[in-house]
Amino acid sequence: MERILLVIDSPALLRRMTEVLVGPGWVVSGYGDGGAVANSSTPADIVVVEAGVLNADPSLAQRGTRLIVLVSGQGDAFWPSSAHTRVAGVIGRDDPDRGYVAAVREVLSGRGWVSPELVPTLLSGRMSHPRPTEPPVEEVSRLTDRERGVARLVAEGFSNSEIAEQLTIERSTVKFHVSNVLRKLRCRDRSQVAALWYSHAPSVSFAA
Repeated sequence: MERILLVIDSPALLRRMTEVLVGPGWVVSGYGDGGAVANSSTPADIVVVEAGVLNADPSLAQRGTRLIVLVSGQGDAFWPSSAHTRVAGVIGRDDPDRGYVAAVREVLSGRGWVSPELVPTLLSGRMSHPRPTEPPVEEVSRLTDRERGVARLVAEGFSNSEIAEQLTIERSTVKFHVSNVLRKLRCRDRSQVAALWYSHAPSVSFAA
C-alpha cells in the first residue's frame, strides 16, 4: 500500500489533505506546525511538502522516492528558482480536493503533475529559464522526431499557431501531431505534457 508523507505547516491544510488522501486508500502520515519529521529507514512513496518548509530543510526531499511541492500561488518564491526541474509534481494551496488526489495518483504512476491553475505561471518564464530537458528514453522512444519537436514546444507553452510558425507546417498538421503526442505519452492535456517534460525525475534529491 502506497505511503504518503505530508510536511505542511498549516494545521488546517494538513488535516484537509490528510482526509482527502486517505480516501483512495493510501497510508498518510502528516507533520506540521513546526513538528519534527520522524526518521525512517524506508522512504515514503511520495512526500508532499510546502515550498517554504522545503527551502528551510532541503533534506526533506530525501524522505520519499518522489516529491510534490505545495506552493502559494503565483507569488511563491518557488517559481524564480530552478527547483521546478527537480520535483515530480507541483500543486497549489487553493487546488480543489480532486486536484490533490489527481496529483498523487499521477506521480505514483511515474508521471509528472502540475496543477492546471499553475501551468501559466510555470510557462510564463519560459524565455528566462533553460529549455525543458527531455524526459526519459522510454518516453521519448514513443514519439517520432517531428512529434518530439512538437512536444517540446508544447511543453514550452507555445500555441498550435506558434508551433506551426516555428516548424513551418500547417496548423492542422500541428493538431495531428499534438493528438499523437497526447496519446503516446498518455497525457490528458497539454499541461501534462509540460509536467512530463519539466518534472520527470523518478527519484528526487535536492542540494543542501
